[in-house]
Amino acid sequence: MMVGFGVLAFYRWYQTQLIFFLLLVLRDFAAGYFFLKRRPAQVNGSSFLKSLAYISSAIPLLYFSPTISSKALFLISDLSAIIGFLIVIFATIELGTSIGISPASRGLVRTGIYRFIKHPMYLGYVISEIGLIALNPLNIALFLISFSLYLFRAKSENKILQTLLAPDIG
Repeated sequence: MMVGFGVLAFYRWYQTQLIFFLLLVLRDFAAGYFFLKRRPAQVNGSSFLKSLAYISSAIPLLYFSPTISSKALFLISDLSAIIGFLIVIFATIELGTSIGISPASRGLVRTGIYRFIKHPMYLGYVISEIGLIALNPLNIALFLISFSLYLFRAKSENKILQTLLAPDIG
């Protein structure tokens, strides 16, 4: 599925020439590679959580094209995308075969960027998507939906990981 998202992201890049979509292509193909090699999940979330996770992953493909032609705003958008996706890349590399879209336990990662930030991938996405608001004010609605879903996914992942860590605490 992530390879399909990558193809759509490439089309969106072709349409808009925004670096955000080009970086989304890289994210999707890298994620697809790690998904092929990942370890199986120990605990899966509900089908509702799985559906929300995939919807959340697809929302960035829906952002509207720029309506503003300011070079300064394009620079802000590009820098936001680069900074955000750098965080995502560090998180993806650190997760490696533990990566997943839907909330599940594939092992707890506490090294690299995960030593400092509990959900760096979501933080990276939020930072990268903020720049798109500057280019088209209509994107604020998609951003708010996306941000809400990232928060929901983070809370769901925390609950799943807490149930697995509970025996270790006692």
